Amino acid sequence: MSQRPDVVTVGSLIVEITPSQPGERLDTARVYTLVAGGGAANTVFALARLGLRVRFITAVGDDEFGTKAIETLRAFGVETDGVRRVASQLTPVSFCAVDGKGGKQFRFYRFPGFATPMQMLCADDFCVATDGRLFDFCEGSIREALLRPLVFAAARTARAAGVPTLYAVNLRRSAWNLPDDEIRAIECEALALADILVLNEEELTFLTGGADPRMLACCPRVVVVTRGGDGEITVHLGDQQAAVSPYRVPVVYDIGAGDTFHAGLVAAVLRHDPTAMSLADWREAVRFAAATAAIRVSTSADPQDLPTGEQVLAWMETQG
Repeated sequence: MSQRPDVVTVGSLIVEITPSQPGERLDTARVYTLVAGGGAANTVFALARLGLRVRFITAVGDDEFGTKAIETLRAFGVETDGVRRVASQLTPVSFCAVDGKGGKQFRFYRFPGFATPMQMLCADDFCVATDGRLFDFCEGSIREALLRPLVFAAARTARAAGVPTLYAVNLRRSAWNLPDDEIRAIECEALALADILVLNEEELTFLTGGADPRMLACCPRVVVVTRGGDGEITVHLGDQQAAVSPYRVPVVYDIGAGDTFHAGLVAAVLRHDPTAMSLADWREAVRFAAATAAIRVSTSADPQDLPTGEQVLAWMETQG
């Protein structure tokens, strides 16, 4: 392996098929675009475009879609040593569409035992958890009972080694097949392993019944709460709080907006020592993350249209 990565992240890598014409529905489109994606992968692509060295722990099937997904990672400069190809498994597929007004359609095809390669990861795949400056995980990596203890163990190992951890909730309740109380209990385990937490207001309400991060049973050192395109983003550092207004832009393709915000936040945070950042530092990091997401939603589904760090800074200058 080459240079130490900035970020080690874990999560799913799938292929997404979406109408080529923004605003088309899945059942009316005539031409579709296929891209590598998935929540964690969207973050990884955005991190790489922002100039970070990324090591990705994931798995794909031993099929053409797996080949395309890995080739896309390599084209972005992502380290693929941690990507496992699983024989006899297919790479999961998602069909998705947006209407440009916040509405989304998702159809996921993950067939247990046939298109669930992430379940084949083992402890050896997570030995790189302490290699980066930050260990990053999200809800999709802890949803499966077989994978969850491996991810939690990696987060514990990272923290014990002095590597900060970031957990992005990105909750998909319908994908759990568990009662809400059990989901909350598992989420609480994840929160207890996070130094930095990113979630939206709906997720915060689900976890606490309210809108105050201090109500979380295990409150990380830093909590960032997003509220969609129209609500203020708040960052909570202990008892201190700051608010950031989102950038309002025409929406073209907003799948992965939260994942891109997540990447922008990580990129901005890693310009500093995350353990020594002031509230003002965190506020500027959130502004950078919001700008990164705004640029993302105003372009296309193609990861190549994700902005570089220089493009984000230049764009922010134009916004005042």
